[in-house]
Amino acid sequence: MPGRILFAFIGVIRGQNEAGYLTIWVNSGKVDTTSNWEPMLMTARPERRELQFNNLDEVVAEAERLASGQVRTTGRHSFGQILEHLARSHDMTTGKLQVPPPPWYMRLMIPLMKPMLLNDKPLKPGFKLPKQSEAVFWPDQEFDVATALAHLKESIAHYQTQGPLPKHPMFGSITRQQNDQLICRHAALHLGFVHPAS
Repeated sequence: MPGRILFAFIGVIRGQNEAGYLTIWVNSGKVDTTSNWEPMLMTARPERRELQFNNLDEVVAEAERLASGQVRTTGRHSFGQILEHLARSHDMTTGKLQVPPPPWYMRLMIPLMKPMLLNDKPLKPGFKLPKQSEAVFWPDQEFDVATALAHLKESIAHYQTQGPLPKHPMFGSITRQQNDQLICRHAALHLGFVHPAS
């Protein structure tokens, strides 16, 4: 029916998608099963290193190691953009960076997404942010690696010195341990797309 917002399909895809991604399609307007569907998770899998960080000092050490030599990246973003993205994510966590609230359809899914994301398993690539959040976390510009690395280190140092953290913009109240694990897994995901050139 015109003008009605339709929450059309929510499912966990398995089988061909061995990672078991959660996929959300949203369509506003009339029902259309062949077009206008926007997948929030994509399935493309560029080359990526499997990393694991036990703490934020290890994140900094790997970022510094990569920045000290020649690298190549796979996926859609440069090394400078990845470092800046991670820094902005930390600034969001500590409240230094204000971000748009999740859209209504993501808020509906948060209770289901929360246990899938707040665990000790590696994060899977392919999550597509809503357009407003994409502009904040992945701005369409290049970033100097040295400047972005300095921002990353500053953002981690600030995070480590904060007392009680504000509520997470997506997940609400979570423990410090959950936050630490999420940040480390997030860094492992994105730095995995950066490869030493040698």
